[in-house]
Amino acid sequence: MAISEAELAGPRRPSRRRAETRRRVIEAAYDVFAELGIRDAPVELICERAGFTRGAFYSNFASKEELFLALYEIRMRERAQRLREAVEQTVRTADRDSPGVVDRVLRDVGMLFMESLTADVTWYLLNLEFRAQALRQPELRAPTAAAERRFHDALTDILQTMLDRLDLRLGLDPRNAIVTIVALYETTLERAILDDRPGHVDTSYLTEVLPRLFTSMIATDHR
Repeated sequence: MAISEAELAGPRRPSRRRAETRRRVIEAAYDVFAELGIRDAPVELICERAGFTRGAFYSNFASKEELFLALYEIRMRERAQRLREAVEQTVRTADRDSPGVVDRVLRDVGMLFMESLTADVTWYLLNLEFRAQALRQPELRAPTAAAERRFHDALTDILQTMLDRLDLRLGLDPRNAIVTIVALYETTLERAILDDRPGHVDTSYLTEVLPRLFTSMIATDHR
C-alpha cells in the first residue's frame, strides 16, 4: 500500500523526515495487521518491517490502536477520492434523456461504491476486529467514531453532489442514507465471508437491491 506525503499531512504538516517515518511505519503496519490481526501484531515486527526501532514507532504513535486509526484515515480518504472521481465520470457520461437513466446511474454508482468486494475482505476483517476492540474499550470509542464520521461525511458529500447533478432530492437526511448503504455493503461482504465464498459475492444486492433502495429514498416529487 503506497502512501504519499500529502496523505500523511494533518492540521500541522510534519517534517519531511517525520512524514517518511510515518509513511513507512503505516505501510508496514498494514502488511503485519493483514497477516496476524491487530491484537497479535507485535510492535517489534512492525518496526522491523519498516526498518526502524521501537523509539521511532513511539515517537510517532502512542499505540497500535492509534497507528490503525491513522491507517484507517488514509485508506478511507483514498477510497472516497476514487469514488468521487468515478461517480463524477458516470454522471457526466450518462444520457439524461434516455428512459430509466436514473436507475442505470444508481446501479452503476452502487457498483462503484462497493468497488471490488472480494479485494476488501482483509480490510473488512481488520475493521471488524478494531471496531469490536473499540466497543470494549471506552477510550477508543470517541476517536473511532470521529474517524468513521469523517468517512461518512465524505460519502455524504459525494452522494449529495450526484443527486444535485441529476436534479434529485432525498426524502431523508443524506447522512442517514449513507449509514444505510454502508450497512448494506457490510452485510453483503459478511454474508460472502460466512458462506466461505468471498470470491462469489451476490451482485444482486448491487444490481437490484441498491438501486431500489436509492429510488425509495428519493423524494416523491422528484421521482
